[in-house]
Amino acid sequence: MLETLKIKNLAVIDSVEVPFEPGLNILSGETGAGKSIVIEAISLILGSRATSDLIRTGTDEAVVEGVFSTRELPWLNARLADAGFAVEDDTLLVKRVISRAGKHRIYINGSLATLANLQAICEDLVDLCGQHEHQSLLKASTQIELLDRFGGLGKETAAFGKLFSSYRDLRDELAALSGNEGERTRRTDFLRFQIDELRAAELTPDEDEKLQAEKTLLQSSETRLANAESIRRALEDEEAGALGAIRTALAKCRALAAIDENADEIRATLDRALSETEEASLAVNRYLGSVELDPNRFETVQSRLSRLAELRRKYGATTVEMIAMLETLEAELAAFENSETRVKELEAEIAKIEKKLVSAAETLSEKRTKVAKLLGKSVTDELKDLRMNDAKFSVDLDFSTDVSTYGPTLAGNSVAFVVQTNKGEEARPLGKIASGGELSRLMLSIRRVIADRGGIGVYLFDEIDAGIGGQTGFEVGKKLKSVAGFNQVICITHLPQVAAFADHHLVVEKSSTGSRTQTTVLELGKKDRKEEIARMLGGPNLTKKSLENAAELLETAQR
Repeated sequence: MLETLKIKNLAVIDSVEVPFEPGLNILSGETGAGKSIVIEAISLILGSRATSDLIRTGTDEAVVEGVFSTRELPWLNARLADAGFAVEDDTLLVKRVISRAGKHRIYINGSLATLANLQAICEDLVDLCGQHEHQSLLKASTQIELLDRFGGLGKETAAFGKLFSSYRDLRDELAALSGNEGERTRRTDFLRFQIDELRAAELTPDEDEKLQAEKTLLQSSETRLANAESIRRALEDEEAGALGAIRTALAKCRALAAIDENADEIRATLDRALSETEEASLAVNRYLGSVELDPNRFETVQSRLSRLAELRRKYGATTVEMIAMLETLEAELAAFENSETRVKELEAEIAKIEKKLVSAAETLSEKRTKVAKLLGKSVTDELKDLRMNDAKFSVDLDFSTDVSTYGPTLAGNSVAFVVQTNKGEEARPLGKIASGGELSRLMLSIRRVIADRGGIGVYLFDEIDAGIGGQTGFEVGKKLKSVAGFNQVICITHLPQVAAFADHHLVVEKSSTGSRTQTTVLELGKKDRKEEIARMLGGPNLTKKSLENAAELLETAQR
């Protein structure tokens, strides 16, 4: 459930913290007060796209935070853990920072996250049901998902989807191998050309790096020789060389040490210096002998590097990558050359998996057919409670054994939610219903019968009572209260008949201070709540009669 929503600098909201409770949470307020901003904030923490025009005028960034309890949603804790996010105290904390500079940030339980992370984590956490969500209810994918949820067929559908994915992969591979013959010939010819070119190059791992290092050495041969020769002279010059100077000093020090043993330590040091200097002299001479002045080798290295540069543009940034590309090309060519054998293997595999698909789809369709009848009856009963006494809801479900028409969730079914709103009329798909009020009641009825199946953290109803009033509104309130017995419900409404059923009532108010407008959200106590219901019943001027009516409505709703 959603426990707290914090909003800062979003549209006309300066700063507000909205507390939510278990059960039915009602948000009411005048038209234009800013109730839609609360919905926008919830949408943002669920992963909707953020734009800088949402930021309050005069500020640089907007912040929205949502705190969810996951205690009753073990699947959400598992999803967080699988995605690598910390799970502590059965809590999900989502924070979104929207910046005018375009550097939007998302945090999940304190860790930076991407929008894709957020959307994946929050999928199915909140079921948003509103006037603008009517369209989603018309989609076959939504209808089959609701049918499966009502019937508890999620695992069966997921298993079918996994089997279908394997089938689709095999079909894709077969299509690639069975493509246009001319196209295949051109591709194999090109593969052979590329393979021949790479093989002829006789590449070795890290060859390019070694050649580049050798080139650098060859380019500096004269400089290196000159420096080494200077070192040799400094060591070996008869008149000013280091070796001669150390030998002279050592001879004198030996004579001194023979007289005074205190000079023996100096002699030992000079002995070591002479030994190391002689070793340095030998090393310099060996180095001088190793330095090559070979213009032919330089040309060879330069030519090889130029060839590698040509190959690099086509096959990879390094010789290691080019060798890996050669292996990939060889594997692709082998697949083409063995395509006839592989095509036969694929056709046999596909034939087997098609039989499995049809069998799995038939089993799933049989279960869905039973569930569809029960869903139709359940929704029809709910509609009667909502003053649609003659309405009859049903699910048209057809099945096909033609695997080419299958999808990962629909399987072999085509589905249509249809309703007969009045006696004597033909049952029509939901999209053909003209009345917004009827659609709202139908949406609520479907959600009501599915709610007790669990799996959804929060139901958010955004003015789905549009076009409804009077006694029907009262029945809508009862249904929402019933849904709230299984799931947390947040409902934005203008109807006092609905608001009277609230377990927790919040009012959204807009006020002006100087040149600024801001929206606040207030929790209502018992007295304030009666006044808000009275306002909803009879306008801003409270009268004794409107307060009495509000008290009576509240009393009736709580029976």
